[in-house]
Amino acid sequence: MGYTMLRSRLSRRGFSRRLAGLTLLELMVVLVIVGILAAIALPSYQGYVHKSRAKTAAADLVGLAAAVEARFQRTLAYPTADIAGTAAVKAAFSQWSPSQAEHFSHSFVAGTPYRLQATGSGTMQGCVLTLDGENRRSATSDCGFTSW
Repeated sequence: MGYTMLRSRLSRRGFSRRLAGLTLLELMVVLVIVGILAAIALPSYQGYVHKSRAKTAAADLVGLAAAVEARFQRTLAYPTADIAGTAAVKAAFSQWSPSQAEHFSHSFVAGTPYRLQATGSGTMQGCVLTLDGENRRSATSDCGFTSW
């Protein structure tokens, strides 16, 4: 059955309006529903990404602690000077490679015990993670979690 024959049969039965497509009102309702869903989902997704980056930075600190201890095993001494900046820390502990270097700046603070710190930048501003030589861990509330 051809399209014109089908259309003429349906128009005799009162269905001709249905073949015209979406009305402006129907389109606006769909757009409002999509907008509401996006307004709900986007902040939730951003919170998930924020927390995920902080958790990955915490894992980077654990990896850095392993690199510090490995260096201690080779030299029988911890570094005596502070090392600031991810590039400098990576140069001092060459086997360590952070995955969140674009969102966090890492530092090594000499002392007894030493302290490792990851400070957030950009969208992670305010998130500070610390790990010391005695495995004490802390995170600011801006990281999305308090203990790790």
